Amino acid sequence: MNELSYKSLSLRALAILALAFLFPAAAAFAQDFWEQAEPEKYVQTIRVVSPELRSDVQGKVNVRFFAPGMDQVMARSVTYSPKGKAGHIVLTPKPIQLTRDGFGEFTFRCSDLPYGPITVQLYALNSAGQRDIFELQLYNTSRRIVPPSGIPDTIPAPAKGMALAFSDDFDGPLSISKDGRGARYNAHKPKWGDFSGWPFSDPEGELNPFDQRDTYMIIKARKPAGTRGSSGLIASVDMDDNGFWAKAPFYMECRFQAHSSSGTWPAFWTITNTGRGGGDELDIVEAYGGWGDMNPNDTGYYTTSHFWGKRGADGKPVKHPDQYNEMREISDGTSWSEAFHTYGLYVDKENTIYYLDDQEVWRHTTNPVSYERPHVFMVNYAIGGGSGWYIDLERYGNASDMFVDYVRVFTKSE
Repeated sequence: MNELSYKSLSLRALAILALAFLFPAAAAFAQDFWEQAEPEKYVQTIRVVSPELRSDVQGKVNVRFFAPGMDQVMARSVTYSPKGKAGHIVLTPKPIQLTRDGFGEFTFRCSDLPYGPITVQLYALNSAGQRDIFELQLYNTSRRIVPPSGIPDTIPAPAKGMALAFSDDFDGPLSISKDGRGARYNAHKPKWGDFSGWPFSDPEGELNPFDQRDTYMIIKARKPAGTRGSSGLIASVDMDDNGFWAKAPFYMECRFQAHSSSGTWPAFWTITNTGRGGGDELDIVEAYGGWGDMNPNDTGYYTTSHFWGKRGADGKPVKHPDQYNEMREISDGTSWSEAFHTYGLYVDKENTIYYLDDQEVWRHTTNPVSYERPHVFMVNYAIGGGSGWYIDLERYGNASDMFVDYVRVFTKSE
């Protein structure tokens, strides 16, 4: 556990001790605030009045909200140490007492939080054990704490001995087109198979889902009234299969932060076949957002290897191995929606290895197709659809953002 987590825990411990002395019942509330509960315990009650969702903030920010039916609310975010380590910071030294109609407010200093995209999490709890988590996305313009961003100067350990074959820092104009022709990226899954409930949309259209700021590509999920909604995907080859293909042995990685709300589904993945039929699909990260009965209630993410069309000796389709990674226990204690994390994949003839923040999380024997055929990579922010999870972004204004910091690929000739 890093120093910031210790600091946050010590502040929380002091708050709990004070509450225990003055209000024994309240101490139990504070102690349970950050713990997960059963899906049926979650409700959607928090509505933020100000600041405006996804807006720029600076100085002191007063957060005003309603949480009817809840008794107390606490808030936290993530900040960085001078050494660049992430950790939680509690923004409310004690639980916020709500008015009869559920109104509450608190103030935080932007100078305590990192420059750029931040997530302020509001946790609500009542005496019946019901909970709610609201993730307030903001863009902090205070530069007192400037977190690591952009492509690092160092070569990741799995890429030692390889050469950089592809990189994009997203620090300039984006090059994306509806079919990938004449651009660096295709805005759809090559050939066929778009899968988002809010459709992957063209940058040339009215619902352009792509934006750029600082060193980030922003994939904006939006659903204006009277539309089916929109979100974004980028693929490294166009509809004619022209573009960037990664041939094993290779190592690739992507760094991003997204938003955990009902239906959000950020992913970084590869495929070896853009047409229909067999081929390998390696899902480096699939994260599923939202809390409640119809949501996954996960703070981690999944890695999955699909060997489409492959059959075993018995003639039956082989199993698709996967693993759930509880990232709060693996990395710095923060989830994919709270902070930026780097997700990596290494493939050679023998091993397929998945990484989180340079730490190995899972490996398996490489399927021959993954080694013999080149891979297309994709980064996307799907909303529902193929995930099967419930979509409900009403309280977020039917909008959500994914910030992609960079992607890079290293290859080696054998």
